[in-house]
Amino acid sequence: MKKNINCNQFILEALLKATEVLSEEALNQIKFFLVSQQYKEGGFMDRAGNADLYYSVFGYTLALILDVKLDVLEERKFLKRIKQEGKLDFVHSICFVRCDFLLHLIDLRQKSRLSASKFLSISFAKDLILGKVVKSLRINCSALLWELEEYIASDNGYNHNKKGASKSTIYANYLMWTLYQDLQTEQDVLDEITDANTSLRAENGSFANEENSIDGVTSSTAAGLIMCSNSGLEEMVKTKEWLKQVLTKRGGFKAAEGVPLADLLSTSTALLALQVTGENMQDYAENSVNFINLHWDESGGFFGSIADMTCDVEYTYYALLGLGVLS
Repeated sequence: MKKNINCNQFILEALLKATEVLSEEALNQIKFFLVSQQYKEGGFMDRAGNADLYYSVFGYTLALILDVKLDVLEERKFLKRIKQEGKLDFVHSICFVRCDFLLHLIDLRQKSRLSASKFLSISFAKDLILGKVVKSLRINCSALLWELEEYIASDNGYNHNKKGASKSTIYANYLMWTLYQDLQTEQDVLDEITDANTSLRAENGSFANEENSIDGVTSSTAAGLIMCSNSGLEEMVKTKEWLKQVLTKRGGFKAAEGVPLADLLSTSTALLALQVTGENMQDYAENSVNFINLHWDESGGFFGSIADMTCDVEYTYYALLGLGVLS
């Protein structure tokens, strides 16, 4: 099988495009919000105001892209404290590795004194800096990486809910698939994870997160489509058509067919999947950009939907991702 596009590299490039189309005033507002979400002792805050590994992934990514200066030494102390507190579950283990990865890039970018745009284009083009980061990660996070293998399911995918499960979940598969891409793992391993998604695909082309779920979910469907982006299967055409069916007239995507409102996360993940699979994004640009902008708050952050108007770094990340995909 042809090697898949590196998903996280693709995402970073899309985020960079977003910074190119936003005005300086808008970027400053977003940076102000991002700084406000930093926890005083390292990491980024969840909605309750606590330092959180999951939210820190989005915070570190935005700090890298927006050239927001971080005290990397203090941030590494935060990661060290998290690791010492006890055993991490599947999702937070992935988040820990991802945070370590991002802090390496942030540290190297700050030392280079280059903008994120120049730094990432040089490092990814030459693959030299990225290779050094991967080597360091394999050493620093070796124990966590081995522990993640305990969640492998009988179908050769991964299940984020329990160890030794018979069937995998698409959420766990996507997290491991993108992590293994960044760790430059062999393509055969990535293909095995992709194949494990087969039982999660419905007749209508949508993907559910877990086996035996009745309805497909937009974020799960987007993840399934991205992982199968080079398969060329007829089922993937159905998947794209299903995604288009949950697109609303105002440019947002709903989380599932029966959901009345579109939301920012579903919109950005759907747009990402459609672009990765070669869709003409100009067909979505005007309406979807307007939809994303409607979720921008005066604080500089973005919220998820009109039913959930609390801003956080996760939704701000997805807003910029969506804008970048459409640029």
